[in-house]
Amino acid sequence: MGKKSIQYALNQLVLVPLICLGIITLVISIPVIYSAIVSETEEGLKNLSHALLEKCNIIGDGDYHLEDNVLYKGDVSFGNDCSIVDSVKEVSGIDATIFWNDTRMLTTIKLKNGERAVGTKASEQVIDRVLKSGREYFASNVPVNEEYYYGYYIPMKNSDDTIVGMVFVGKSRERIIGSIFHMIGQVFIAVAVVMIAAVGISLRYTSGIVKSLSQTREFLESVAQGDLECQIDEKLLARRDEFGEMGRFSEMLQKSILKLIGTDPLTGLYNRRSCNEALERAINEYNRGGKKYTVAIGDIDDFKKLNDTYGHLAGDEVLKVLSKLLQSNIQEKGMVARWGGEEFLILYREENPVQEIEALLEKIRGMQITYKGQSINMTMTFGISSCEKNDTTETIIKRADEKLYRGKENGKNQVVA
Repeated sequence: MGKKSIQYALNQLVLVPLICLGIITLVISIPVIYSAIVSETEEGLKNLSHALLEKCNIIGDGDYHLEDNVLYKGDVSFGNDCSIVDSVKEVSGIDATIFWNDTRMLTTIKLKNGERAVGTKASEQVIDRVLKSGREYFASNVPVNEEYYYGYYIPMKNSDDTIVGMVFVGKSRERIIGSIFHMIGQVFIAVAVVMIAAVGISLRYTSGIVKSLSQTREFLESVAQGDLECQIDEKLLARRDEFGEMGRFSEMLQKSILKLIGTDPLTGLYNRRSCNEALERAINEYNRGGKKYTVAIGDIDDFKKLNDTYGHLAGDEVLKVLSKLLQSNIQEKGMVARWGGEEFLILYREENPVQEIEALLEKIRGMQITYKGQSINMTMTFGISSCEKNDTTETIIKRADEKLYRGKENGKNQVVA
C-alpha cells in the first residue's frame, strides 16, 4: 500500500506539471506560428508585388495610359492575354492583378463561371488605402469576388507621380488558414508524442526524475517562447532510458518547429525571422561584454539575368548549391540565412573576417553549376559590417547594406569592408 501511495504521489508530481507544460507549449506556440506565417506571407507578397511592379515599369518607356481599353506603358501594349500576371502565378502559385485606377485590367483571378475577373472593381477599403492615400497596403482579409485574400497592393505611378493604378498579389485566406491549422496540428502531435514518452518514463523511473524533467521543461519553454537555437543538456540526450528519449523527442519538436517557421523551404537555411533573433542575441551578448561579431550581406550578381537566361528552375538550383557552399564554409563560426531573394546574410562570431569572405568569394567564382546540361557560373558582392557599441539590428544591417550597394555600384564581384 505504501509503495502504491509513493508511486501515485510521484506520478502526480510528474504528470501534473507535464500536462500543464503541454498546454502552455500549445498556447504559446499557436500565436507564434500564426504570427510567423502571416509575417512570412506579408514579406513574400511584398517582394513579389514589387517584382511585378518592376516588371511593369520596364516593359516600355514613358507613362502608363489606356487606349481602346488596353493598358500601355509608353508605346508598348500589355496586351489582353494576361501573360504578365499568369507568369507570376505559374512560378509562385499566387494570384496577381494589374489595375487601371480601380478596375482590373489583367488578372489571374477568375469568376465563378471560370472567366477572368477583368473589369471588376477593387473594394472601397483598397481604394482608400492605395489609390487615394498613395501607400502600399497589406490586407489580411480583403474581399475579392466573394473570396477573401491575404493581399499586398502597391500604387502604380506615372512620371509626374500621379497614381494611375496599382498592382496586387495575393493568396486566398482559406489556403493560409489551412496551412496554419496544419502546422498547429503537427505541433500538437509532436507535443503529444513528448507527453506520452514522459508518462512512460514517470511510471518506470524514480531516481533523478525531478532533475531530468526540469531540464526538459526549461528547454521546451525556451522553444515555446521562440528561442529556436537553445541547446538541451548533452548528458540528458546521452541517457539510454526513457528520460533520454524524452529529451530527444523534445529536440525533435524544436527541429520540427524550426523547420516549419524558422527555415527557408528552398535552401534549408535559416530564414529572415530566425536570423533576426540570432542577431539580437549576438548584440545582447556583445553589449554584456561578450564576443564580438560581424555581419556580411552577400547578393548574387545579375541574378535576374541568370533567371532570364537559364530559367527560374535553374535559378533555384543555383540558390540551393550556393546555400550548401555557404553553410559548409560557416560551420561552427556563426550562421548563414537567406535574407531574401538572391541575398544572404552571414553572422560571424568574430571581428572582421575579411580574408575568410575573400576566400569564400574565390570559391564562388570557381563554381560551375550544371543544370540540364548547361554550365552556370556566378559571382557575388559582399558588404561587411563589424559590431559597434549601441548597435541595433537595423544599424548594423544598414551599414552592411550600404557597403553592398557600394560594391554593386563599383563593378560587383567584390568584398567591401
